[in-house]
This record gives sequence, structure tokens and C-alpha cells, in this order.
Amino acid sequence: MIASITKAFNAYSKNPFLFVWGSLMYMVLLIAFLLAGLGLILAYFIALSVFGKDFDPQSLPSLAIFGVIALTFVFFSGGLNASLARAFRGAVWKEKTSLTKFYAYALDKAPETFGIMLLRDLLWLLLAGPGIGGYLYFLKGIDFMDVLTGMYVLTVTFTLHLMFTPALLSAGALDTGLYSSMKHAFEFMRKRHIFFITMYSLFAVVWFLNFIPFVQFITIFFAYPVLYSAMIVMFEDTLKAEKAVEKEDDD
Repeated sequence: MIASITKAFNAYSKNPFLFVWGSLMYMVLLIAFLLAGLGLILAYFIALSVFGKDFDPQSLPSLAIFGVIALTFVFFSGGLNASLARAFRGAVWKEKTSLTKFYAYALDKAPETFGIMLLRDLLWLLLAGPGIGGYLYFLKGIDFMDVLTGMYVLTVTFTLHLMFTPALLSAGALDTGLYSSMKHAFEFMRKRHIFFITMYSLFAVVWFLNFIPFVQFITIFFAYPVLYSAMIVMFEDTLKAEKAVEKEDDD
């Protein structure tokens, strides 16, 4: 783990612009997709006004429009995460990523990352859903049950994101398919789970710090790229070592 962080930090120290550039491209395109979604919502409001219809947020057309826009945003934002991972990996190896290449790669990887996130979120519903439902219908009002339920949901959320992050790293940084990404993630977690839990815990802290004003400038452009790149380095080095062992066994 220390070796991975050191390698990522040294790469950042030698050429920080490549990492900052990756973060900037991600933020610009994420805002662009967000504005596009808001534009579609505005177009829906204008259409309602033209046809003299009142806006009802609980109506079937409104729910359908908002649902499609939300899924589309999640779909493309997943591709942006994959492209960010690819850009950070390239930065470690001193490779620059252009904005057009970043955008094209995001569109290309969006289906695979969406599939991984969809599987992760379905598991979340299966595991966290009963706990949330049990609290809302049976345990609400009982002392400390809100805290316990919140802790349970947070634990499930953290665990599932921890387990599926290597698959997203594989799909994004290494350009692997859906099946190969899940396979590589399983092999990686089987061998390096203790180290990765520690690394991911640090990454989760940095991710939360991204939402704190002023502090976020340090995390978004320094701590986040370094730790994200360190996870990629750890993941890729583990796969390379495993392939080397398999090659020796074959020989």
C-alpha cells in the first residue's frame, strides 16, 4: 500500500499538471452533462406551458421524464469516472489525455461502468432495502433505532462500494470488459483485501472532504488524484504480479 501511494505521489510531484488536468476535464464535462439534464427539464416545463398543462411532480409523465434524465446522467457520469481513471493512469506514466479523447473514452466506457454500478446498486437494494423498510414500518420511534439503521445502511453502502471499486478501476483504467472487470476485481480482493480496505478508507475520507468549502481545492486537485492513482497502481501491479506467476507456472 505504501509503495503504491509513494509511486503515485512521486508521479504527481514530477508532473502535477497531468493530474490536475484530468480533474478539470472531469469537472467540466460533469457540469456539462448536468446542465444538459437541467436543459431537458426546462424544455419539459416549456412544453407543459405551451400545451396549457399544470406541472404535477407525481404524475406519470413527470416521473418518467425525471427518471429517464436521472438514469441518463448516471449513465454518462459513470463513463466520466472511467475516463478519469484512465487519465490518472496515464498521468502516472507521463501520458497526457486530451479533452476530446477524455470525452470519447467516457462515451465508450459508459455502458460497462453503468452495468457494474447497476449490479452494485441492485445488491444495495437487496441488502439495505429490508433494513430501511423495517425501520420505516416497524421500528420508527424506538430509541436509537434511527442511529442503528443509519449505521447499517452506511456499512452496507461502504462495503459494496469497496467491493465494486476494483471492477470500476479495471474497466476504466485498464479498458477491460464487464466480465473481465468483475473477474479481475474478485481476484484482486481475494489477494489484497486488507491493504485495499485501508487504502479505500483513506480514499473515502478524501472523497467526503471534497464537499467542504476551501478544503475541497486541496483534495480535488491533490489528495484525490494521488489516492485514486495509488489505488490504480496497487490494482494494476497486483494483476501484473499474478500474470507473471501464472506465466512461470506455465513455463
